[in-house]
Amino acid sequence: MNYQDILGSCSETTVGQLVSRCPQTLDVFRKYVPEIEAHRLTTVDIVASIADVEPKRLCQELFDTVMEKSPIEELDTDVLLELILRGYDAGHMAKLPEIHRLARKIEAVHRANPDVPKGITLAIKKLEHTLTDHIERENAYVLKRMEHDQPPNPDTPIAQMNEEHSLIKRQLDKLRQMTRNYRAPESACRSWQRFYRELKALDFRLSEQMYLEREVLFPRFQF
Repeated sequence: MNYQDILGSCSETTVGQLVSRCPQTLDVFRKYVPEIEAHRLTTVDIVASIADVEPKRLCQELFDTVMEKSPIEELDTDVLLELILRGYDAGHMAKLPEIHRLARKIEAVHRANPDVPKGITLAIKKLEHTLTDHIERENAYVLKRMEHDQPPNPDTPIAQMNEEHSLIKRQLDKLRQMTRNYRAPESACRSWQRFYRELKALDFRLSEQMYLEREVLFPRFQF
């Protein structure tokens, strides 16, 4: 999980917004800017600039503090939904077309190389199709019914979502097998190496999201 998933963009999230969510972050801010109370409308990245500290370092400390005080299992439902919709789903939809283009390029340019996983482009396309359909159904028929901790609805197709997660996991397993767990051969060009890095990152983020939904979010709405 990235700190942006919880904090939001550090160029947009203000000190006041973060402190209202997790009061303990005020101590982190004070460590770098003692007069931080005068900067409640200031964004986190500007605070980092004032303190002459790397924004990533400050954001990571803030993230660690938030997660220590509010474990992922205890996050409010609406915070989890925001994380799923804007953190995970939006990220997957932005990355998949790029990964598909890289797969096509690698399979075309290196078609004579025996290390190229044959059929990888088609496998990526199938995952893209499966995931797009799944996200549309999940958002329309499941997540919207969970906003603001609405009472559990017996018609919410949670079991179907878990079945679709199992299908996605099988597709990810196939990609791992085809790519030898995303290990590029020594002869791989930069595009090939990047393709495997992006695919591995997608696998990790998808697996992380499915865990959050299956083990943290969905049980709150099951009978």
